[in-house]
Amino acid sequence: MADVTIEAVSAAVGQIYEAAYDQERWLSAVTGLRDLFKASRSCIARLDQRAFNAVGTVDDPGLCTPEAAAAHMRDPISTVVAALPVGNIYDRARIAEDGAAFRRRELWQDWMRPRDMHHGLASNLLASNGSYWFFDIHRGSRQDAFGADDIDLLQKIVPHMLRAGQIGRRLENTSALASAFSHLPFGVFLVNGHQRIVQMNEAAEAMLARPDSPLRLNGGTIVASNPRDAQELQQLVADACSLPDGAMPGPGGTLMVPSDHKRSDLTPLVLSVAPFVDARAYGLASERCAVIMVTEVARRIPDGFETHVRSLFDLTPAEARLAATLASGRTLKEAAASSSITVKTCRTYLERIFSKTRTRQQSELVALLKSTEPLSGRGG
Repeated sequence: MADVTIEAVSAAVGQIYEAAYDQERWLSAVTGLRDLFKASRSCIARLDQRAFNAVGTVDDPGLCTPEAAAAHMRDPISTVVAALPVGNIYDRARIAEDGAAFRRRELWQDWMRPRDMHHGLASNLLASNGSYWFFDIHRGSRQDAFGADDIDLLQKIVPHMLRAGQIGRRLENTSALASAFSHLPFGVFLVNGHQRIVQMNEAAEAMLARPDSPLRLNGGTIVASNPRDAQELQQLVADACSLPDGAMPGPGGTLMVPSDHKRSDLTPLVLSVAPFVDARAYGLASERCAVIMVTEVARRIPDGFETHVRSLFDLTPAEARLAATLASGRTLKEAAASSSITVKTCRTYLERIFSKTRTRQQSELVALLKSTEPLSGRGG
């Protein structure tokens, strides 16, 4: 590749880093690498037991099918290739066996040969949850095979692809969380299927830092301090991140920690776990993430609650004061005493509140009021 210029290499590397900041540009980056190596086709592909997906220079739906994935996984070379360290350059037809043996098998005969994928180089980019991503570049039978200079050049470029992939995944996860949850006053953790934290907001960081928190970090993984709670949280996250063949992810669920209500030394927290996003790597679907939303069990009515319910239900100041007092757990008699009015007057106010809130009894009213507590009042 004596005619490859520094300018051409710089341009290709520049396209790779542009893709780090915009996942839609990986096709341009892959195309630039095809041209740089004077290849016939190139792609970044993701392969697992169920699917083969690719961002490639050739529109080839037949190659992105479950049948193609199965053919790849059946070939003995796939086990060898998947175990190679990321960044290593390899040629499937030559690695760990005689190239003639590889070309007698199904993967070559039915999938690669008909597409004139005669000479190839590849490098693993990422492995996660049973899937692996690799960069693949090919020349046809009428082109020269890749030589030592091609391998040397690709070895210099692949580290930039690895770095760009890391940047892209980090940016995507950060922006996904920041746009939705960064300024919310309750804790939000974005985790993968193994509960490893991908991102968390400031409120979540503060919760973990509290000495009375029933949640803790263990090697970058969020766990509950109680083994029983830890097991249930693990199952909820796994369900939320599960994605069987063509199925929708699990619904997640809710958990209160600690479940041992005798642990008065720990702050009770409610954890709501739900599917969140399919993270992407190199423009292709990566692992599904789950979001864990954490709120502290309110022990008191938050500041401003009286004004809050007054605005929601068009209550008078006296009605709003009574509603807030009842929501705090006090009886009608206690509410009357605290406001220096008679119980009869309180009952009159209560009837008006029932009418405005469309409730019929005190327990129903309290449940309604508690359900409207503003999130900004929690967690203090």
